[in-house]
Amino acid sequence: MLMGDKNHINIECIECCGKNLYIGTNDCFIYHFMLDEKVSTSGKITFAATKQLHKYLGFKKPVSELKAASALTRLLVLCDNTITLVNMMNLEPVPTGARIKGAVTFTLNENPVSGDPFCVEVCIISVKRRTIQMFMVFEDRVQIVKEVVTPEQPCAVAVDGYYLCLALTTQYIILNYNTGISQDLFPYCSDEKRPIVKRIGRQEFLLAGPGGLGETKLILSFSFGTCESKLK
Repeated sequence: MLMGDKNHINIECIECCGKNLYIGTNDCFIYHFMLDEKVSTSGKITFAATKQLHKYLGFKKPVSELKAASALTRLLVLCDNTITLVNMMNLEPVPTGARIKGAVTFTLNENPVSGDPFCVEVCIISVKRRTIQMFMVFEDRVQIVKEVVTPEQPCAVAVDGYYLCLALTTQYIILNYNTGISQDLFPYCSDEKRPIVKRIGRQEFLLAGPGGLGETKLILSFSFGTCESKLK
């Protein structure tokens, strides 16, 4: 369904929001599918995907990441170090041309601190070395609210409220971007393994375990500057 008359295509990223499925490809296209759930007489659940439309972004780079902001009816699309806001329904960029430039990767704050229901908080790893930036993204504009310098180059990031969980070059840390206070967690070697940093709940992150723990994952809980780890 994606390839059509093309000889080859790679899926680079996906995002699902309700019944909407979005796919980013290596040839700079976004595809929108609608998922329909069906239950057979035997009780078996199946899904059917119906293609809605696709959009070429105009770059010669792959679509790196997709994140849906359903409250704004916007899809945040990272391609060629630029986050573009597009309409979730027609995949057209917002008329104002609002975008965030210089992003290596980004994540959304699922525990926002602004209190504004008509914006989403976005954290990016900037192309500027050792720099994290926080943005407020509205329906048709973006606003930078904070820039933080990190001790080492960040490789991955997750956000909960004011807290950033960062994988740096040699270690994981927790950083409060509002106060600037940080806490070292444990070291790892970025040359040997790809870091894992995921928010899994309020005040909890999922990290790749250190050293001899192999594929064991570490769930890190934190509160008021103290961190507790639980092996899973």
